[in-house]
Amino acid sequence: MKNLSLKKLFIIVFGILYFTNSTLAQTEDNDKFNPFKQDAKMQYYNKDGYDIDLPYAFEKVYRACVKAIEENGCQIMQESYNQTDEGLYKGKVFSDYCVFIGKCDTTLDAIKRYSVKEPTIRGGVWVNGRIQYKFVLKELENGNTHLKLKGEISGREDYVTAKVHFWESCGIFEHDIIEKIKSILAGD
Repeated sequence: MKNLSLKKLFIIVFGILYFTNSTLAQTEDNDKFNPFKQDAKMQYYNKDGYDIDLPYAFEKVYRACVKAIEENGCQIMQESYNQTDEGLYKGKVFSDYCVFIGKCDTTLDAIKRYSVKEPTIRGGVWVNGRIQYKFVLKELENGNTHLKLKGEISGREDYVTAKVHFWESCGIFEHDIIEKIKSILAGD
């Protein structure tokens, strides 16, 4: 009698585990082939760059861009601004190439995480991954500032090509630095 109830208990537990496991497998398969599922990595991607109108004066936004780049541990490669014939300011701030991953076992994983499509180099050994920020600012007639940001990922592959390659960013870095600029502007 005791053996019979243990067998029933074993069958019930095994059945529950089997049913739960098969349900989870079906859910994963359905998610994998769901055409409406949004890729979390690509949620910020914009092929044409990132445009935003900020309700702040040109000089304040310009300084915030410089400060955000420097707070990310990067240097400024180029910065300039001038006035148009209409008396409005326009300018640009370009960062130097900011290394986000050095030579380690996870370099390729980090490159894949921040890239739309990284270069495929069979047998390649990536020694670093870098991002460059390019801000273009324009003062609007209402006193606000239009900010356009374009980011570019690059990395050096040492084993096969021994060259630096450039490709498109998926937008994560751009989203983060725009949020940092907004935070700097709100804090000033």
